[in-house]
Amino acid sequence: MSRGRPAKGPKMVEDLKGSKEAKRRLKVVLETISGEKGVAEACSELGIGKSAFYELRSKVLQSSLSDLEPKPAGRPRREVPEEQVRIEKLEQEKQELLEKLEIAHVREELMLAMPEVFEPAKKAAAEKKRMSELEKKKKQEKRQKRKKRKKMRKKSRRRRS
Repeated sequence: MSRGRPAKGPKMVEDLKGSKEAKRRLKVVLETISGEKGVAEACSELGIGKSAFYELRSKVLQSSLSDLEPKPAGRPRREVPEEQVRIEKLEQEKQELLEKLEIAHVREELMLAMPEVFEPAKKAAAEKKRMSELEKKKKQEKRQKRKKRKKMRKKSRRRRS
């Protein structure tokens, strides 16, 4: 003895949404799958040949299988328009620039209020700049010396020949 409601089987198609013709065709396909009807009987009822019926049955089963494939849980992600992404990016950039500007204003106020604190930093920056200029001069002088040596070598070679 089974519990619950009796199984409807292919008769469940009647409760689905769709055209009468689509329901009739699906019901016939399900009846052949459940063994209630033979393929020949189904073909004559639908007015199609065996190969067309097998193709129809295959499509129905493939479509059902595709719909039953596992999908990610939850709602699908909503696509954010490109413009909205760009606007958000620009808003973030604007906020960062405003913060940098505020920091610069605070630094300037501190420099004006306490110049003795910032003088060493200025001196260090100036010293670094001066050292880099000296290094450039030294490199330039080395290049000039190399050129002079080359010229001297060429002259001495010419005299020997």
